Amino acid sequence: MVKTFLTILITFLILTNSFTITARTEVGDNAQRLRRAAEYIIKRYHPVIGLVSESEDTGSVAPDGTPCHRTFWIYSDNLWASQALRRYNFTIAENISKTVASYIKKAGNANLFEVLLGEKITNVRYGKRNICVAYFIIDGENYTIWVDRHQEGDGEIFFDAKEYADLCFYLALNCYLNGDKENATQLLRVGEQMWNGHGFFDKAVNETYQNYKLGLYLFTAKVLGYNSSTYDSVERIAWSYQKENGGIAAQSYLNGTIYGTANVETTSALLLAYDQELIGRFRSLQSQTNHGFPLDLMMVLVSSIILIVIVFIIIYFAIEIKKRLKRFYKR
Repeated sequence: MVKTFLTILITFLILTNSFTITARTEVGDNAQRLRRAAEYIIKRYHPVIGLVSESEDTGSVAPDGTPCHRTFWIYSDNLWASQALRRYNFTIAENISKTVASYIKKAGNANLFEVLLGEKITNVRYGKRNICVAYFIIDGENYTIWVDRHQEGDGEIFFDAKEYADLCFYLALNCYLNGDKENATQLLRVGEQMWNGHGFFDKAVNETYQNYKLGLYLFTAKVLGYNSSTYDSVERIAWSYQKENGGIAAQSYLNGTIYGTANVETTSALLLAYDQELIGRFRSLQSQTNHGFPLDLMMVLVSSIILIVIVFIIIYFAIEIKKRLKRFYKR
């Protein structure tokens, strides 16, 4: 009986240890390119403003025409970057987080991008409203801070949300947080079907792909524990879009060649897909929604029980050995 139990126990410990090593190796194999991606974001940090700018691009996508390198988006860019950088430069990550929090108090949540950090959003998807929340003049040049908000009333309702890969992934994460893994998996699959080997060919595609959707897919698949051959393809293509400066190209042509510069949003999204702490916390939140034990707490309890059992086994054998020694010396 004891031998059987010990065999099962040792097998369990070996399997548990093997899983841990595999998870660490995955991150280790990507360590250099992950570090380069993080350094790209860190270089975009402006210490006076306390945020990272959109990209190095001298062009503009902001409504007021401010160049990308002087444009700062609270979300998604800085919201995601504040988490993505925590393992690489905690001080800058904390500074960004505090700055983001101050502007969210003013403009409210995005009702979209925060779902990656474990905050629930509405299942009804609304169009965006870009709002300028601050304007600075530094050394004679203008710097603007924006939010990309998706609250009720900010834009029209997306009745065709399932035709957009990113919206499928956001909604999948939200379903998961609400304890509905079945619908979460279904939404992930709907978005995944838009993958064509170079990018997610959804309703938003015109002449280029939006590459932040690659990191978003990888993150969602990891959170859901979803296994698919598509994952490896997306991951490989995502890293093929890493530029010399470490950033991930924001867009690519339909044939898979890079178009334009990298940006913080796309780079942060990919970094989050390798944030094991965030993914673990995300799963814990989902477990709490189901009124069960959080995953981390469960592992602690299991480990504690195993340790107690091992101690009792050691004590048992120590007592048995002591008894046998006494009988031996009595002879």
